[in-house]
Amino acid sequence: GAHAYRPSDAAVAVGADVTSEEQVAAAVRAAVLAFGGVDLVVNNAGLSLSRSLLETSLADWDLQHDVMARGSFLVARETARVMIDQAMGGDIVYISSKNAVFAGPNNVAYGAAKADQAHQVRLLAAELGGHGIRVNGVNPDGVVRGSGIFASGWGANRAKVYGVEEERLGEFYAQRTLLKREVLPEHVAAAVFVLAASDLSHTTGLHVPVDAGVAAAFLR
Repeated sequence: GAHAYRPSDAAVAVGADVTSEEQVAAAVRAAVLAFGGVDLVVNNAGLSLSRSLLETSLADWDLQHDVMARGSFLVARETARVMIDQAMGGDIVYISSKNAVFAGPNNVAYGAAKADQAHQVRLLAAELGGHGIRVNGVNPDGVVRGSGIFASGWGANRAKVYGVEEERLGEFYAQRTLLKREVLPEHVAAAVFVLAASDLSHTTGLHVPVDAGVAAAFLR
């Protein structure tokens, strides 16, 4: 084609189960081989099951904690191993959730796993700062459009909990916010970009709310 090849445009896809220590290590190795190192990792793997406490099975609890709490721990550990060896610093960003700080109904396993992730941000920021590695997080509100979680039944469950039609769930979430705006995937991506860019070079251990303003989820 007419466009010159630029290495910054390259991407490689690597499949991995984040609950598997071996697969996470292999995925990090693949990234290092493809790009010569790692300078940013985003913990974005997640899923959610909306259940009341009494309807939450042990399997429901384990699945959500395995993917989010255990998975992000493994990804952060294997990435930090490389970043420490590189001795060039780096960025680890967790996509946590408004639900890490906001307590709502029918959400115990997901909310608890997200709170685990949120505290991992602070714990790792404290431990890795000496290596110049910054660890920060993003707390979105429910992202309905473009969301695999919502498409796979979570949206229907949340709509039932709140007594609204599923197709109006995004609009419903927007109306609960101070800015009355729906949160879209690109808003979350923009927060990650800002955290990983050089403008916030002196920021670590921070969670950035991307929820259009939910007073109950204000950070304290």
